[in-house]
Amino acid sequence: MTGIRDKETLKSQLQKMYWIETEMEQLVVWESRIELMGEDLDALERLANDSDKHGLKLKNWMEKASIPLPDKIPRGLPQKIFDFENMDSPEMFKAIMKYEILARDVYKNISETDPYIIEELFPDESDQKNFLKDMEHISKEEEGHRQICEERVGGFKTIRGKS
Repeated sequence: MTGIRDKETLKSQLQKMYWIETEMEQLVVWESRIELMGEDLDALERLANDSDKHGLKLKNWMEKASIPLPDKIPRGLPQKIFDFENMDSPEMFKAIMKYEILARDVYKNISETDPYIIEELFPDESDQKNFLKDMEHISKEEEGHRQICEERVGGFKTIRGKS
């Protein structure tokens, strides 16, 4: 995977991930909770709580870099309606897992951004290190989320895509 090579792309990726964490992932988890009616509640709680934390971290970094927080869906993200009605638990976790894999990969890509771009956005050296550390940490948490979903998907794995 190659890192981000320009400031506008980094800004766009941060805005998209903020939207995914604060809007899309939360919606997916809440819709799942409604349909599962308490089943797998511990897993869904962890996904929801971590997503909240990720959104807050992104908000903090975006404010430091003077990147506007999106108030509508950023360009390139779909207007997604999640309907888990008539799905069983493995099917729901398979749908959730797709977003966890996407998030993991994007955060990894952000953590591999060219250093000069990070320096440009965050002039303070400790901010640069902490930003990258946070992005790497979130990427690892997203991998943990993928594993949580995969455990619940069981035999529902597909061949395409990374896992």
